[in-house]
Amino acid sequence: MNEQLEHLKQKRLEVLEAIKPICEAYGIDDYDYEINPQGQREILRIGNTRIGCSYNSIFAVKQELTGYIFISMWKGRSLGAFSPQTKKSLKVIGLRR
Repeated sequence: MNEQLEHLKQKRLEVLEAIKPICEAYGIDDYDYEINPQGQREILRIGNTRIGCSYNSIFAVKQELTGYIFISMWKGRSLGAFSPQTKKSLKVIGLRR
């Protein structure tokens, strides 16, 4: 268990390093990659929004962030008939918009 926790701590640092330039480019200051030391639970937190990322690669976490940014930018705009499919394909968990 201790080895797994160390792996998650290292992954957290790598994820934060990978998403930092994206967050800075879009003016996102309040973000973190939270890990649960009690078990395998990883969450990308952007403000008050939490996105489940357990067992995701760093690339997949970046895709989740991109999906969040896309939905945030398109808030209030119509995605037309493809709205449900678009949101589903982004696989954003905890989408509150």
